[in-house]
Amino acid sequence: MFGAFASFAVNSPAYAATPTETAKPISYETALEAYESGDFATALIHGKVAGSGGNADAQVMVGHIMMHGDSGLVDKSDAAKWFLKAAKQGHTDGMVALGELGLASEGGLTQSDARNWLEQAAKKGRTDAMRALADIYFTGKGTAPDAVKGENWLVKATNYGDAFAERRLGDLYFEKDPKTALEWYEKAAAHGDDKAAYIAAIMYVENFDIQPNSKRAAELLAQAADAGIAAAEADYGLIVYQGNGVQKSAEEAAEWFRRAAEGGDSEGRFLYAYTLAKGDGVEQNFEDAYYWLLMADTDTGASGVAEYDKDREELKKRLEGNVDPAILERARKRLTTTRLTSFNTGK
Repeated sequence: MFGAFASFAVNSPAYAATPTETAKPISYETALEAYESGDFATALIHGKVAGSGGNADAQVMVGHIMMHGDSGLVDKSDAAKWFLKAAKQGHTDGMVALGELGLASEGGLTQSDARNWLEQAAKKGRTDAMRALADIYFTGKGTAPDAVKGENWLVKATNYGDAFAERRLGDLYFEKDPKTALEWYEKAAAHGDDKAAYIAAIMYVENFDIQPNSKRAAELLAQAADAGIAAAEADYGLIVYQGNGVQKSAEEAAEWFRRAAEGGDSEGRFLYAYTLAKGDGVEQNFEDAYYWLLMADTDTGASGVAEYDKDREELKKRLEGNVDPAILERARKRLTTTRLTSFNTGK
């Protein structure tokens, strides 16, 4: 359970917890229960007892608590000692944590130490360690930059089906070889990477090096939209509205525009405003239409896309020239309230 605390261990699809003994000492079970309930002081006490007895999971737990100061005290040198105990028993969480500390030159560890521990974790199949090693070689952190080695580590991670490494390879090839980039994005999308699905969808529509494929673009956009990517929700709503590669439906399109608008996408806010103003696929509502149009203006001002800015200005003129001013004023007040709420909540 502690593999996720390392910054480059988050969401590693190929990660499998290191097997430990089936019957854990009661002190570790107590430590784990305390940790999960937020009682880090008790977790630390029992974790140290279990860790001193050789329980590698407990050693990682103690290291984690000390590394982040969960019990009130940050001691990265002590954390490193506990992680080292676990790593020497073959616990990959301990290795990855030592790699993180080493990369930051903390806990008495160097960047050279980081590379050593990450390589050991990588040999045991930790794809997050492989991706971290790729970063080391791409950036030259603690070693000479070597793009070939960096790419090789990403490829090794993809052999385990690591979607994040596949997307990274797509990014790597995006400018120099779009067709290869698309292949990697497609693989990442197939392994559940919704951001890669969105990029691949856009490439099928907008990249001149890629053969257009409206049906495949729609499938990938649907994946990204279902994942809650606001920009993808707006784009998918648009192709549903147009019936481009999917069944045409003004009602379904309006729902996607609403999701995109509420998710903060500027284009989605304009498109939702447009459907509300027309009553196309949704009940006509001029106040809501003007509110979402003002929200779109607040997001970006001029977008830099002449046709889009023209459409937005045209809709604004029509609403302001034909709708009861009292309705528009209510929308303006809603916008002010929204701004104040966002300011006060930091959102």
